[in-house]
Amino acid sequence: MRRQTQLGMSAALVVCAAQLGYAQWSVSGSNIFFNSGNVGIGTASPAYRFVVQNATGDRSIYALHSRMSGFAVGVWGEVWSTSGFGVLGFAPSGSGLTYGVFGQNNSSSGRGVGGLSISSTGFAYGVYGEARSVQGSGVFGVVTAQTGINQGVYGQSSSVNGRGVYGHALAVSGLNYGVQGRTESVSGIGVSGWAAATTGVNYGVYGASSSPDGFGVYAQGDMGASGLKSFCIDHPLRPETHYLLHYCTEAPEPLNAYSGVATLDARGEAWVALPDYFDAINRDPRYTLTPIGAPMPNLHVAVEIQSNRFKIAGGAPGKRVSWRVEAVRNDPYVQRRGFQAEREKPREHIGKYLHPELYGQPKERAIHPETPTPTPAERNSP
Repeated sequence: MRRQTQLGMSAALVVCAAQLGYAQWSVSGSNIFFNSGNVGIGTASPAYRFVVQNATGDRSIYALHSRMSGFAVGVWGEVWSTSGFGVLGFAPSGSGLTYGVFGQNNSSSGRGVGGLSISSTGFAYGVYGEARSVQGSGVFGVVTAQTGINQGVYGQSSSVNGRGVYGHALAVSGLNYGVQGRTESVSGIGVSGWAAATTGVNYGVYGASSSPDGFGVYAQGDMGASGLKSFCIDHPLRPETHYLLHYCTEAPEPLNAYSGVATLDARGEAWVALPDYFDAINRDPRYTLTPIGAPMPNLHVAVEIQSNRFKIAGGAPGKRVSWRVEAVRNDPYVQRRGFQAEREKPREHIGKYLHPELYGQPKERAIHPETPTPTPAERNSP
């Protein structure tokens, strides 16, 4: 009976092949095949081996794998070329919201589009995006959910030298960005970095500049820190085994400091010249004078700062005086923005802390909560 069924199917395929292509189709068992020319559906002049062309409906090709579990693929593309594409999508329209490739997923742990590069060497990409528009985006991710902790773009690397997300702006001129973040929220964060390891020297955000005129980290606007601010260098006496840290001086107002050593003339006086921009960016100067080499009980500021200089008098002739001037910053930025030493928390921060653990409060009351740690499934999934 099975042999008869197979013979019947083969006969039907032969008849079908003869009707469809004047015997150009060949039969092998329960299969039919075609080895010359191109095949077109909806077009009489297919340019490629298999072309489906359609001007109606919303799908030219629809593939469905109905298995409810296990590994299954609706559409599979494969290429053996050293510069080929397994699947290529192309939307040639010059206007409108179009997609070369679009993926959608309804699973609570699924991926709309997933990419996997299995090569263990070389420059390989799980997902690669490229845009040639002057306003385009190589890769653009958006999360439309209004609640929850979600990511428009999420990157992950398991390599000891890897990057979860890496951005590279190739242009050698112009204002460009390797990575740029933006938020429209009144309490949002444009770019957030978090080093989750509880030991080791790690960085929430690390910036570096190779230019002698550049900045590793630059803030256009005020910069704040809830912790200490310091420089960290290799220790000059033990550079192989130690760091040296020095910390910033804090004050309830923005201060500029200038200092130096003046040599007094025969009358025990000296004029001290300050930078020619001093008067333009400072107000309310404060003076400190320290005699060097001899007591000078009458040492004083004889003439306060005028035209970017001040006069010292009452000292010992020929001796030196260490001087320091501190003044409140008063450039146009500070004049417009002002400053506050004490500031009320905004409504959304009331009852929350920068460091709740320092006040015996649970971490849930942090103003900036820690980024959730990915689950094992998320860490191990492609």
